[in-house]
Amino acid sequence: MTQKTIAIYSDTRGRARCRGCQASITWAEIVGSGKKMPFDGDPVALSTHHDPANRRLIEVLDLAENHWGSCSEATSFKQKAKA
Repeated sequence: MTQKTIAIYSDTRGRARCRGCQASITWAEIVGSGKKMPFDGDPVALSTHHDPANRRLIEVLDLAENHWGSCSEATSFKQKAKA
Protein backbone atom coordinates (compact mmCIF):
# COMPACT_ATOMS: atom_id res chain seq x y z
CA MET A 1 0.00 0.00 0.00
CA THR A 2 1.33 3.43 -0.96
CA GLN A 3 1.38 6.16 1.67
CA LYS A 4 -0.49 9.28 0.57
CA THR A 5 1.35 12.52 1.24
CA ILE A 6 0.70 16.22 0.94
CA ALA A 7 3.11 19.15 0.65
CA ILE A 8 2.78 22.25 2.85
CA TYR A 9 4.70 25.49 3.22
CA SER A 10 6.56 25.24 6.51
CA ASP A 11 6.25 28.97 7.26
CA THR A 12 2.43 28.78 7.29
CA ARG A 13 2.07 26.39 10.23
CA GLY A 14 -0.17 27.74 12.98
CA ARG A 15 -1.42 26.12 16.19
CA ALA A 16 -5.10 26.18 17.18
CA ARG A 17 -7.93 24.18 18.74
CA CYS A 18 -10.62 22.51 16.69
CA ARG A 19 -13.93 24.33 17.23
CA GLY A 20 -15.78 21.02 17.05
CA CYS A 21 -13.86 18.43 19.08
CA GLN A 22 -11.45 20.79 20.90
CA ALA A 23 -8.40 18.79 19.77
CA SER A 24 -5.03 20.51 19.36
CA ILE A 25 -4.43 21.05 15.62
CA THR A 26 -1.95 22.67 13.27
CA TRP A 27 -3.16 24.64 10.24
CA ALA A 28 -0.91 24.87 7.17
CA GLU A 29 -1.13 26.10 3.58
CA ILE A 30 -1.10 23.40 0.92
CA VAL A 31 1.45 23.83 -1.87
CA GLY A 32 -0.32 24.19 -5.20
CA SER A 33 -3.85 25.04 -4.03
CA GLY A 34 -3.04 27.73 -1.47
CA LYS A 35 -5.84 26.36 0.74
CA LYS A 36 -5.34 25.74 4.45
CA MET A 37 -5.74 22.28 5.96
CA PRO A 38 -5.84 21.19 9.62
CA PHE A 39 -3.57 18.42 10.89
CA ASP A 40 -3.69 16.50 14.17
CA GLY A 41 -1.32 17.80 16.84
CA ASP A 42 2.08 18.87 15.54
CA PRO A 43 2.72 16.71 12.45
CA VAL A 44 6.25 15.54 11.72
CA ALA A 45 7.58 16.07 8.19
CA LEU A 46 8.47 12.93 6.26
CA SER A 47 10.84 15.02 4.13
CA THR A 48 11.67 18.65 3.38
CA HIS A 49 13.04 20.61 0.44
CA HIS A 50 13.29 24.21 -0.73
CA ASP A 51 11.14 25.51 -3.57
CA PRO A 52 13.71 26.88 -6.04
CA ALA A 53 11.25 29.50 -7.34
CA ASN A 54 10.48 31.23 -4.04
CA ARG A 55 13.07 29.63 -1.71
CA ARG A 56 10.38 28.62 0.80
CA LEU A 57 10.77 25.45 2.82
CA ILE A 58 8.29 22.76 1.81
CA GLU A 59 7.41 19.89 4.14
CA VAL A 60 5.90 16.63 2.97
CA LEU A 61 3.40 15.24 5.49
CA ASP A 62 1.48 11.99 5.79
CA LEU A 63 -2.05 12.79 4.56
CA ALA A 64 -3.39 10.44 7.27
CA GLU A 65 -2.55 13.19 9.78
CA ASN A 66 -5.26 15.41 8.23
CA HIS A 67 -7.59 16.33 11.12
CA TRP A 68 -10.78 15.89 9.07
CA GLY A 69 -10.15 12.14 9.13
CA SER A 70 -10.14 11.94 12.93
CA CYS A 71 -12.47 14.78 14.01
CA SER A 72 -15.76 13.56 15.48
CA GLU A 73 -17.39 16.82 14.33
CA ALA A 74 -15.95 16.95 10.78
CA THR A 75 -19.33 16.76 9.07
CA SER A 76 -20.49 19.93 10.85
CA PHE A 77 -17.77 21.90 9.01
CA LYS A 78 -18.59 20.76 5.47
CA GLN A 79 -19.77 23.61 3.27
CA LYS A 80 -23.23 23.28 1.85
CA ALA A 81 -23.35 22.96 -1.95
CA LYS A 82 -24.48 26.12 -3.71
CA ALA A 83 -27.44 25.75 -6.05
